[in-house]
Amino acid sequence: MGRHLYIVFFLLVVSLLGTLGFILHREVNPEWRRHQEEFFRGEKKKVTEALADADGAQQADLLKRLRFLERPRYIIRQILLDGGRRVDRCVTCHLDLKLLGEKHSKTDRFPFEEYGCTVCHGGEGRATELKRAHATLYIPRRPLYEYQAARAAGNFKLDLFHYNASGEPIPYIGSNRCLGCHLGSHPGHVARWRELKFKPLDRVKKKLEALQKGGLELDPARCLACHTTAFDQKTGQYLEDRVTCESCHGPGGFYADLMAGGKARDGAEMARDNILGTRSDRVCLNCHKPDRHVDYEGQDQPPVLTAAHLAGASPPEIDGSTSDRIWGGVREIRVPTWQLGDGPPRPGKEVFLRAAYDDGYIYFAFRWQDNTRQDRVGRWLYRDGRWRAEAGWPDALALHWQASEQVEDFQQGGCAVLCHTSGRFKEFPRMATRQEDALVDEWYWNAFAAQRAGRPGDGFLDNRVVFIAPGSKKPDYGWALPGVSAAHGNDESGRRIPETVGAVPMTLNVEEMPEKGAVPRLHPEERPRAPRPPGGESGQKELPLYETGIAEQGDSADILGKALWVDGYWTLEVKRALKTASKRDVQLDPAEKSYSFGLAVWDGAVGNQHQVATLVRLRFGAK
Repeated sequence: MGRHLYIVFFLLVVSLLGTLGFILHREVNPEWRRHQEEFFRGEKKKVTEALADADGAQQADLLKRLRFLERPRYIIRQILLDGGRRVDRCVTCHLDLKLLGEKHSKTDRFPFEEYGCTVCHGGEGRATELKRAHATLYIPRRPLYEYQAARAAGNFKLDLFHYNASGEPIPYIGSNRCLGCHLGSHPGHVARWRELKFKPLDRVKKKLEALQKGGLELDPARCLACHTTAFDQKTGQYLEDRVTCESCHGPGGFYADLMAGGKARDGAEMARDNILGTRSDRVCLNCHKPDRHVDYEGQDQPPVLTAAHLAGASPPEIDGSTSDRIWGGVREIRVPTWQLGDGPPRPGKEVFLRAAYDDGYIYFAFRWQDNTRQDRVGRWLYRDGRWRAEAGWPDALALHWQASEQVEDFQQGGCAVLCHTSGRFKEFPRMATRQEDALVDEWYWNAFAAQRAGRPGDGFLDNRVVFIAPGSKKPDYGWALPGVSAAHGNDESGRRIPETVGAVPMTLNVEEMPEKGAVPRLHPEERPRAPRPPGGESGQKELPLYETGIAEQGDSADILGKALWVDGYWTLEVKRALKTASKRDVQLDPAEKSYSFGLAVWDGAVGNQHQVATLVRLRFGAK
């Protein structure tokens, strides 16, 4: 018995010594050291071969390099990120700095000492064994600057909301990881998000089951795609059973690592770009489209405006009043709008519409509540011995029509598509179409320019947007700058008139004086106009920031219209020929089944906040 115990004890000691020897061998000769030994042997061979053909100073440099390679330092190399809270040891094995420099030509923008490797390529930065270090290497070996350049191009073929610049899917990470930081850093944003009344998924499923039992053939994937996060159409699986951060910002497997790694600012920029960048409007319209519930509820159908045929009756007088006899026999519809601004959209004003037509013209009557009449686009105020520019926004209404055959997503989002396509919250907010050949016809009335010009504007929107570099806007002018237009004007050549608001020609009433800076240029009320005397000697304390003294040009005057404000309501009448000579105008044919237009109204008393109706459908009544 004792002998057997000695044998067992001997075997245990041998096993222990063997295990200890194996551990010591690995510690003395770790995997990363073998990588470095192989690298240094290769470099030594290259230098030795180069010495055979070297001479002079080159030979001295090579000998110095050879002495180092004969006694190399085998150490763990690492980069400390995020104030030392994160370690990146990839350079322990990736020692060829020349090769890294060739593959990362933008190291001046993204230096390794700030970003490391894992922030772009994924992987486990602390690990020094190949298998563990590369276990989560899900982001391809493509530098961050290439990804950002692809995002900024706008015409990149890949959907960079779900895929990276190499075409591989970006993983979802779940809202818990997002909230782990943003509950503390952005509590207000998180609170607003949680206040949104998204129906719980169990209620959605019960509604779906009830509809299917009632005989409706509905695809469950159609419901789950909007009411879950990271829904996979192929497998029917999803990550979270509600609408969460990544539903709008896109899968966070890339930008979340940036936030937690070398530079949080770059990750935040990408998260914002997923909403406000190349596919901004489509992020919303994936779910918020007019026909999403039309099969069983019907409330998602766009309102239908039927234009009544005058049948020989006298057309309405365009005077801003709907007292004409003809309007009494025309059906009025009510169009709801949504208030856009900070936080979630809120219900806006209701706009009441009527329409009529004859063989040559179409007539519209719009009516909406506005408790405060606002009829200026900024003004000059003389206070404390100097003139100051005060920005302002007038009450306004706009219609947008497809002038070309197809404007991408217009049937889903109406004029909201035009705002967000160009990156509404980027360097400078300008409406535009997404495609090169797409044109939108804009009918635009506001209580300043249109009232003074005696007509609404008839402009167009294309895909060209002029951005102004950050910091170049002069604060004295507020948002208003010469040479920039909210909508493009029309003339005979189709060129854009820059000094316009809604295609109504305007000029900025300002001049630069060396001693006084920006001041009003003229007294617009005087005829003939005389230079404004310096200071406020004339006694006037307020002057317009804009004038409307440019003559009409080309087809920008195709539309006639007038508005009146009475007892807290605006009433606007509009008249335009069914067909015009301009290719930038929508051509209306009563024989067609229907047309669609976007509608928006502005309440200038509360600033540049507008209420938008997604889409309105126009039909022509029988003759």
